[in-house]
Amino acid sequence: MGKLLGNGLISEEQFAMARSLNTQINNLESRNNAPVVSSRPLRIGLDISSACNIKCIFCLAEKGRMRASDHGAFRKPELLDHYEPLLPFVQQVIFSSYEAILNPWFDQFVDRLRSYATPFQIFSNGYAFTPELSEYLLRNGLKSVWCSFHGASEKVYQSIMRGSDYDTVLQNLVKIKVLARKYNPSFELTLVFCAMRRTIEELSQYVDLARRVGAKKIQVNYLLVTQQDAALEQESVFFHKDLYDYHVLKAKLKAAEFGITLNHQPTFCDYKHTPTPSPCYRPWEHLNVGRTGLVQVCCGGSPALGNMFEQGFSALWNSEKIVEFRARLNSGNPPEACTRCTRDRENPYDPTVHLTYLRLLSQEEQFRHLERLGIP
Repeated sequence: MGKLLGNGLISEEQFAMARSLNTQINNLESRNNAPVVSSRPLRIGLDISSACNIKCIFCLAEKGRMRASDHGAFRKPELLDHYEPLLPFVQQVIFSSYEAILNPWFDQFVDRLRSYATPFQIFSNGYAFTPELSEYLLRNGLKSVWCSFHGASEKVYQSIMRGSDYDTVLQNLVKIKVLARKYNPSFELTLVFCAMRRTIEELSQYVDLARRVGAKKIQVNYLLVTQQDAALEQESVFFHKDLYDYHVLKAKLKAAEFGITLNHQPTFCDYKHTPTPSPCYRPWEHLNVGRTGLVQVCCGGSPALGNMFEQGFSALWNSEKIVEFRARLNSGNPPEACTRCTRDRENPYDPTVHLTYLRLLSQEEQFRHLERLGIP
């Protein structure tokens, strides 16, 4: 499989060489904190959908949600014209917005990526992953799926993932496992588990479920309470520290016995503050592009650093804003957004890590609210 460029046919092996070379240059530039770079990013976050087919009780993106029938709910394949300089070089494209596979032109996006042999990853809830779709994707570059599946039992799952169907999703995931053996043995499934009061005691049972569907990884995340009126505060593991620690560590041991990696946000019992954070390389390695072209280098709170649709990638990637961001990031004077970033260095004892709406309140309002919740 190749793409005709000029008078020559570019093979998959040649694309692989281009990706390998870009990765080597990117690693060299990022580890030396080079502000101006010649490499392309290693990963691109692609926003092609504003619609979802279920409604989780803690949805983190409720404000931007649209109905599938709404005008503009889905982006068209021509969007990839803006990414043309990147597709031969990136390690993977990540479809991470709402439920990307609902996009009626999704196959055209995949075909375009396939013409460059560009691997891709999908974030999904698994409900629309029919066997037919799974086979098509596995045969055309699907590298991995991160599937949100919150709860091991049907009762708990259905109480959280409203509008979904427990049995249907499990059947879809089992079918992906079977099809992957035939079409793409290197495929990886990661199950994403939201740790909250109603789910945490099921985590060991969840490991059994992960084994059943062939997941190689489990990602355990804290419940994030983003709205005051959601009435979810007491579901936060912030109020159930010992329970969280016990079940995470127990499940982690069980997962290891099955050859499954269980990653999780910090436990309370062995948390140690690190005054000097580890280096961050996201502004070299990653590019998130929103539906209107606004660019962020991470989902940890970085500001918009330009507009790729207006500037074009080449002008954007070494623009003044991004160059300054790279120059300051791992220095003694990092950008303000980076001083507040908790990604990979969360303090579990900080209530704003769990109740994120508190960050929008003044210090006085935070204090009063925490008092009402019984937090000293």
